[in-house]
Amino acid sequence: VAISPEASVALYSLGRADLLEWATAEIVDWLASAGLIGPGRVAVEIGCGIGRFMVALAGRGTATLGVDVSPGMLREAARRCRDLAALPVRGGGADLAFIADACADLVLAIDSFPYLVEAGVAAAHLAESRRVLKPGGVLVVMNWSYRGDQGEANRLAAEAGLRPAACQAPGLRWWDGKTWAFQREG
Repeated sequence: VAISPEASVALYSLGRADLLEWATAEIVDWLASAGLIGPGRVAVEIGCGIGRFMVALAGRGTATLGVDVSPGMLREAARRCRDLAALPVRGGGADLAFIADACADLVLAIDSFPYLVEAGVAAAHLAESRRVLKPGGVLVVMNWSYRGDQGEANRLAAEAGLRPAACQAPGLRWWDGKTWAFQREG
C-alpha cells in the first residue's frame, strides 16, 4: 500500500490510477443501472482495500461501510473517504458480526471472496451477508475463487438463504472476472 495503493488492490492496474478508476467507474455504473446504489441506499463492502469503491459509492449517494483486515489498506481508505458518507472499519476476516441485522441494501465483494474461499470462511460470509441485507437486498460477488470451482458459489449461497438475483452484470470492458448477484428474500 505504501508503494502503490492502486497496485495493492488490483495488480492489473499496474499501479496506474487511471486504469483503476476506469474499472471502478464501469462497475459502479452497472450497480447504478441495476438500481443497487443511489441516494438513501446503504452498502457494506467486504474487503474495501484502499476505499476506491467506497469513494465512488458515496459519490452516488450511497452510504458505505467498508470492512478490511489490513491496517495499511484501512489507513489509505480513511484518507480517501474523509468527509464522505463512507466509513472504513477493521474486521477480523471471519464474519460480519459487528454489523447490525438487515441494515444494508447492498453487500459488495470485489476480489475478496478468493481469499475467503481459501481461508474456508466463504459460507460464513454468505450467511452473514444475508443477515446484514435488508429483505430484497443484493450481494454482489465479483470473482469467487482462483481455483475454478465456480459451482460452489451458487450452492453455498442457496444454503445461506440467498437466491440468484435478476441483476447479473453484463460483459464489462475493464472487469474480466465472473460476477454473481444473490438476493435476500423476505
